[in-house]
Amino acid sequence: MSMAIVEVSVVPIGRPDTSLSDFVAGAIAVLKESGLPYDLTAMGTIISGDLDEIMAVVRKMHECCFEAGAPRVLTTVKIDDRRDRLATPEQKVKSVQDKLPR
Repeated sequence: MSMAIVEVSVVPIGRPDTSLSDFVAGAIAVLKESGLPYDLTAMGTIISGDLDEIMAVVRKMHECCFEAGAPRVLTTVKIDDRRDRLATPEQKVKSVQDKLPR
């Protein structure tokens, strides 16, 4: 079994207002509806699960910004697709923390 971990950042461009939180909230609502596990951070969102499912949701997150009135959308995606064993975002963080000096 493989599980992808994807970091996505959706940024609407070309709006007169500098606040993007309404657009981000709309994209997160799309993600929440998908049922995929995610972690919203200040700089992006971490999603884990089946890569095909994640990519379909990322596309919907991207499109929802256009539907909300953005004339241009920049979406950045980073994919960690491990197929030799199951890895979760929590396991990745714990692995690093375990190696930190005490």
